[in-house]
This record gives sequence, C-alpha cells and structure tokens, in this order.
Amino acid sequence: MSHATRFIGPSLTAVSLLLAGCANDPPATATIDFHRDVAPIFKARCWHCHGPQQQQGGLRLDDKVFALQGGLSGKKLVEPRTDECELLRRVTSDDPTLVMPKEGGRLTAQEVDVLQRWVKARAPWPEITPPSGRDEFLSRYGDDLWKRLSVFGGEPKVWVLLAFAVFVGVSERLRRVPADSSRWSKGVLHRVRSCCPRVSAAGFSAVMLSTSLWDLVGFSMRLSAELAITNQKLVEAGSSGEMHSATLNAAQPSPLRPRGATGLGGTYFRGNDERSDKLFNGGFYRTATMRLALIDENDQALTIGQHVTGSQLFVRLEIERALRAAPSLFSDQMMRDVLLTRRAGDRKEPLATDEPVTMGVLESGERWGAKYRLGDFTGQPDIALNGTVFVYSRATRSAETVQGSLQYGIVYGLRIRDRILQENSELWLGPILVPANFQYPAEGRITLSEWLDTNPIPEITRDNTTDPKLLGIPEHLEKGAKPPER
Repeated sequence: MSHATRFIGPSLTAVSLLLAGCANDPPATATIDFHRDVAPIFKARCWHCHGPQQQQGGLRLDDKVFALQGGLSGKKLVEPRTDECELLRRVTSDDPTLVMPKEGGRLTAQEVDVLQRWVKARAPWPEITPPSGRDEFLSRYGDDLWKRLSVFGGEPKVWVLLAFAVFVGVSERLRRVPADSSRWSKGVLHRVRSCCPRVSAAGFSAVMLSTSLWDLVGFSMRLSAELAITNQKLVEAGSSGEMHSATLNAAQPSPLRPRGATGLGGTYFRGNDERSDKLFNGGFYRTATMRLALIDENDQALTIGQHVTGSQLFVRLEIERALRAAPSLFSDQMMRDVLLTRRAGDRKEPLATDEPVTMGVLESGERWGAKYRLGDFTGQPDIALNGTVFVYSRATRSAETVQGSLQYGIVYGLRIRDRILQENSELWLGPILVPANFQYPAEGRITLSEWLDTNPIPEITRDNTTDPKLLGIPEHLEKGAKPPER
C-alpha cells in the first residue's frame, strides 16, 4: 500500500490514516466537477421531464451530446457563459411560465450556485474515459476495501490487524514507563506491564505488508472471476471483435466522438489497426472511407437551416474500400452482414420504432450503402429526435437479440422547429468504446479512438504486403468473418 511508510512508529493513528487513504474520497476543492456536483442535480430535479424516458420541449439532460444542444427553442443550453444563458435564466426566473423545474419546487440557492459556477467555468462536461489498468485496479481495490470495512465484522483479518495495532501501541507506551515508577512497579499494573511484548517497528511493518498482500491477492482472484463471468456474458450477447476485452461493468456501449466531427454527418476515414514495418507506411494507411448523411424520403441530403419536406427522416451510411486495401476484408458477403439497428447486443426486447437494415451493394467489391429510418413527424411541425444507431459487422438478429461485432455508433440529436432544421442539430459517427476497459492495448496495436478520423488518412500508393497474417485476415476469419466469394 502507498501509505505503508507511515507505520514506522506503530500506532492506532497510523492505521486510521491508512484506512482513510483507502476510502478514495475526493479531496475537498472549490473546483467544480460535473459528475460530482452538477450531474446529481440534473438527475434529481430535471430527468423526470428531460431524461431518457421523455424529453419535453426537445431537451434531454442525461447525455452530453443532446444536453448542450438545447431544446426546440434553438437556444443552446449554456451559451452565453453568463447568467443570461438559457439554463440559468430558467432556474432563476420569477415568471411561472418560464421557471424550471415545473415540479418539486424551485432549486435551492446552493443548487443554483453550483450551476452558476459550472456555467462560468465554461460548463466542463468531461467524458468518462477508460482509466489505465493500474489506476482502475487501485481505484476499485480502494472502493472494495472501504465497503468491506464499513460493515463491522465483515472483514475479520483487518479487524484483527486493528486490534493488533492497538495492542502494539499500548504495549510500546507502557514499556516507556520508567522502571522505578511507584505506580507500575508492583501489583496488577506491574504484571500487566511485564506481559507487554517488545514489538519493533520492523516487525509491525512486516505484519502490515503480509496482510496487505494477502488482501490484494484475494481481491485480484475475485476480480479475475468477475472478469471471466462478464466476458462470457459479452460473448453470449454476441459482442465480440472490438469489444473482445473484458470489462468491469456492463454499461451501455458508448461511441467516441472523433475530433472534428461537427454538423450533420460528413466524411470519415477508417485506418488500419495493425502495426508492422513490413506494411505500407508502417501500417498507418486508410482501409475505408465512410460517408454519413441525413436524408429525406426522396434521398436528398439535408443541411442546417433547410426546410424539411415529407414525413420521414433517414440516416444514410456509405462505405467505400480504400485504394489497394485488401479485397479479402471487403467482400460483398461480408458487407451484407453489416447491420444498422438501435438495439444494443444486451437488449433482449426489440424497439417498436427500430427497423434494422443491412448494407446493400452499390458497386461490387468497392462500395456499399444502407439507409436507416430515424422517425416520422406527420402533422408535427416541431420535433426532437435523439438516439444512437449501432453498426454491427458479422451480424445476425432475431426477435430476442442482436448478435455480431459492435463496431460503430451513429449519434443523432435533431431539432426541427416549423420544419426547419435548427443549428443545434447534430449527426456524427464514432467508434464504440467499452467503458471501464480494464486491459492495456495489446503490444503493436493502437487504441480504438485512433481507428476513425475526420482528417484524411493516407491511402496506399504502392504494392502492400500480401501476407495474410500481417493483413490480419486469419484473425478476422477466426472471429467469424466469411471468406471472400470466388
């Protein structure tokens, strides 16, 4: 443990400091933290009307992408970064038709102060990114130990250690009593003092270290068992491929927003995930170009500020094989097994508005496309559409589940007022991240966040290797990819 050096002088105070350190509580600070300070207010006071179940006025406050867009009014939630922004204007208004929340009474002065400090700090809303393996382990071990200690009698060896520390502290204190002390030189007190053993600081430290190692090994074994169970569940749910690493929780898969992903769709570049000097440019080259667009029922692309005609909206995704990329990884059959759906692999019941679609062949061996229906708005001049369309490869589906390798998420937050697409509408494509990924990236690989970019990735300009292993073809086949048709 990091606090072991505090036990040079054994005492109960030192043990208390150790346990306090294991609590993993955040230090007191005046800096605003969204997940600690702001999110609980949104959850307790706002989600009932502006959360995952319903979004009155087109406002959704449980997701950063949708929240910062604002609602159907077209006003951004925290712009300008002053008391005049829409969020603060609503929670401080004296107008009963404007003040929020509508139910449960006004926010307290302390809650309003938190929101004001958050806005004036430029409304930081950090993503919860996977920590390193070391940080994840230490954090979870600290939380686990503190929970076990909070139950009296629930961790015998630690309580025995505490009792031992008290005994050592008392013994050391009694042995410092002068030998000629009249009070301790006879009777019961003398016998008590003579029974006190001489315990060195080194001996106490050795006991502390062995106990800590004992506890760490036990925790690691429990964690390994949990990882094995979680990984098996992922496999059973069909979440392999990019989700092959074991996770420490079963949180909803979350797309990572590429840098530069703005507006409604755009062009994305998929890079190779192998690294070898024998590959072109060391393995850093483009494998596919992906184009994302919001279209109407006449297949016309829509832009911000445009009038929306008809009654249906669609997302169109096109995938084009990059120049000289291995054809074996882009067969028509493999691309036909790409599925777009709003149902994640762990969702057992189908969504009423979800109509899964597969990729169609636009140009054999070169280009493929799919059109996914987002929703209808017949008779509704104002509407907000929020959600994520998941992109699977090697996909199969049934009435009960979707199986395959979860690759990407298409995140959409659309605001339509008087049939005009508002400027706070968004549509973007991102690779799927597994929250709380416990494992470090394998040697020679790059992280998932580097596989997709809005900036062009160089295409192959000369012959690349034909070694199937270097190209990763056997690995794809092992994961269930079908060999190319001949």
